[in-house]
Amino acid sequence: MDRASYHRRMFLLRVMRALHIGQRQAMLVQALLLGLAGALAALLFDYGIDAVQWLYTGQWCPRVDCFMRLPEWARVLLPAAGAVPAALVLLLAMRVDKRPMPEYMEAFSLGDGRLPCRQGFLRSLSAVLSLGSGACIGKVGALIQASAVAASAAGRLLNVSPARLSLLVGCGAAAGMTAAIHTPLSSCLFVCEVLVGTFSISYMAPLLAASCASYALMWLLGRTDALYAADAVFGSLSQVSLCVLLAVAAALCARGWVWFVAWMRRRLNGRSAWLLPRMAAAGLLVGLVAWKDPFIVGNGQEAIAALVEGNLSTPHMAALLGCKVLLVAVVFGVGTMGGMLMPTLMVGCFLGALFGTGADALGVGGGVLPYALVGMAAFFGVAVRAPITALLLVIELTMNASLIFPVMVAVAVAYGVARLLPAGSLYDRAASAASTLNAAPAAMRVTDVMRRSPMLVHTSAPLDRVLHQMLRHPDENVPVVDAQDRYVGLIVASELPTDDGGNPPCAGSLMRADVPALSPSDGMPEALRAFQNTALNSLPVVNPATRALCGVVSRIELYRICTLLLRKATTRA
Repeated sequence: MDRASYHRRMFLLRVMRALHIGQRQAMLVQALLLGLAGALAALLFDYGIDAVQWLYTGQWCPRVDCFMRLPEWARVLLPAAGAVPAALVLLLAMRVDKRPMPEYMEAFSLGDGRLPCRQGFLRSLSAVLSLGSGACIGKVGALIQASAVAASAAGRLLNVSPARLSLLVGCGAAAGMTAAIHTPLSSCLFVCEVLVGTFSISYMAPLLAASCASYALMWLLGRTDALYAADAVFGSLSQVSLCVLLAVAAALCARGWVWFVAWMRRRLNGRSAWLLPRMAAAGLLVGLVAWKDPFIVGNGQEAIAALVEGNLSTPHMAALLGCKVLLVAVVFGVGTMGGMLMPTLMVGCFLGALFGTGADALGVGGGVLPYALVGMAAFFGVAVRAPITALLLVIELTMNASLIFPVMVAVAVAYGVARLLPAGSLYDRAASAASTLNAAPAAMRVTDVMRRSPMLVHTSAPLDRVLHQMLRHPDENVPVVDAQDRYVGLIVASELPTDDGGNPPCAGSLMRADVPALSPSDGMPEALRAFQNTALNSLPVVNPATRALCGVVSRIELYRICTLLLRKATTRA
């Protein structure tokens, strides 16, 4: 390498370090790209569902409209017939990859971020087949799963650390949810509250970037209209005060809803050999109800829209609510792939509408729709244990800022009442999964947070190779290994010579052999102590027996995980 090239690369490296261009900036760029990918995944998912419906019925229209046009015998048989290929694909997923797939209660555990790609793809395909045939279950959870699996695969190709990989998975989830229901801010908060468990600007910034990128692409395609645009308002403070009673009722019903779904899951989700007849029987049950009321099919989005537009009578609402509660729990309980987000919103919305109808009958109400939307927020906030998300989600879904105060009151009261009841959430199953971010701090080891397969050079590597590696990761140091791939030292970027003197040195002459190395079995206290005793931004992880380089731990990633664990522990307390 000539001297001009050397000085050019050194100048570029110094500029990048002076501007603090490193992992954070790379994370934002990756989040933006994943946001676009999540939006595309959502579009493909939606088109896939519509294509399956067209193959079954020859119609390309909303699910409820499609079932209304079908003959009665087809309404009964279609959900059961569609459950057969969906079950076969799900069984194939279990056979293709023997590793246990994380349970997605519309979410997933943000552990090390490594999600099985083949299983994830096949499960998403199973969800498409079920939803296209009218299964009574949500689609947002399955769509989030597809986006998350894609983000996990992309992160592994980039060879990022476990903490950063889990954040990329969260970015994929936020992007998929944004594209599905057009709520960028709520999607970001959903990931923080439900999946991560706390708020942190280091996590929220990439999530917001992914959500905004997803929303921007959907906006360019003309698909960002509010799902339930409504001008519902309360006429007086006394009507708003009734939201307190509604919130108490919503909290009690939400706890019952969570318990019922979990109970049905335990009773109906047995041996995999019976998966196909279980799903077919659940589909037949949905078909029998759809024979009389096509609004039962799908995730409930069209039913909520009909309520908002005033097209449902009170008896129809009550009957539809009862059937939806039963059938969603049954369909989800037998093992059908799908989600619970939109069905939960529907149950809360219909509960609030019935409350508003009763208040009107007593002469103290202010219309059905305002109470329906307030009930939706209060019920959802308790069911998923995410009050901040519930508050903003309803506002974004309706684009009605006048509801902020009554919704805030209802969500706060409902969450306070729920804290007095036995704990429970639709996502407890995912949150309790074994994962890096759900482990106790004392149980975590360096191997849980290190970046495997790090950039490295051999002792004989030329200077241009060293500079190339540093430009790829400007905030990390470069480990050096010998001919037997044993760790021998570390090259520190700030200690590189300002001039090569016309004789470019090799990596062996630039390294430091006195840098402390971590062991894969070291705990978090040992790792923190090692960084406390040095000013370096990264340290190597070395097997003490073989001196093999296992990975690299970044100071930023280590501090980020420790901060997150402390905040989660404080939240639980």
